Amino acid sequence: MSVKDLIDKLRKNAEGCEDKVLELSQLTLEEKEGDICLCNGPFSYYFRTDPKNPKSPKVIHAARQFCKILGVPFSFFFKNPSAMKKHMVECWLPSLKPEKSVVLAKLRTIKDHVVLRAILPAEFTNISNVEVMERVAEAAGECFRTEFVIGDDSDDLILHVRFVSNETFEAYGESCSLGFSVIASELGECPLAVDTLLFRNVSKTSMLATYGTESFFRNEYVNIQPNDLKGLFPQMMDNLKSQLPYIRTKIQAAKEMQEKKTELQNLLRDLRMVKGLPERFHVQLSQELKDTSVISRWELSDKVAAIAKNFDIQKRMKIEAAAGHLVGLSFAKA
Repeated sequence: MSVKDLIDKLRKNAEGCEDKVLELSQLTLEEKEGDICLCNGPFSYYFRTDPKNPKSPKVIHAARQFCKILGVPFSFFFKNPSAMKKHMVECWLPSLKPEKSVVLAKLRTIKDHVVLRAILPAEFTNISNVEVMERVAEAAGECFRTEFVIGDDSDDLILHVRFVSNETFEAYGESCSLGFSVIASELGECPLAVDTLLFRNVSKTSMLATYGTESFFRNEYVNIQPNDLKGLFPQMMDNLKSQLPYIRTKIQAAKEMQEKKTELQNLLRDLRMVKGLPERFHVQLSQELKDTSVISRWELSDKVAAIAKNFDIQKRMKIEAAAGHLVGLSFAKA
């Protein structure tokens, strides 16, 4: 999918959506035609339901956030009968502190229903995913292509897009490119996260770079404001382009580390020390390499990054960062 097609799709998905400030203490919980909604006079705001996929993020975003504001576990609240849910809301909503009672509701009108997409604290930054992508497209120009997109369907409030440079270089007989990952979120205080990556063009695997706190490359933009976006991405593109020769030189200069065969068990033990990697990943990697005794870091990183594709995006990125660490994509200071 091209960036233009992605932006057009996001704009289409935004039709019928609006953001509205609500005061929860003035709402009541009602059940209408089997659906639960928050009501204020003639206005009703429905929680989404999907019997075929009841745990879909699109269904539970608003419900989970509502329960978090109330201070009650999500699973406990929605397992109760309607009368009990109504009683809990009548007891707790009026007692909410003002800073918790005023929220930003992300809404979508579907036929004659207004559906709650998300319920956020009013002070959270509100930047639409399409606005982020428009700024990325302006800054990236024709130098980068989209490698994949996750979360671009209607009411997906977290969007992950991978961009890969059209400029290639060779490393150990493979065609590689520099790229970056953008996560745009309409769900909280961190609407934007960016990571640099090394992309292997044949195997289509990515290895994420990690940066220390002294680096110019800040990857989480907490509380960023809409007017900050205009100047952010051009500077980021300049930083990315300046990183290309540096990463290329670092990868190519580490020839001994990349090509030297190492006892597999030693490398697997090192991966076990990396925090946050799921156990299922270790199991799959061991199965993949069950007939291997020695391997280079370069070869192993490709195996690790390939297995990462089997996981959801958050776990995938942790695994891809481990793959990057194997080949030296860890930077304390740019």
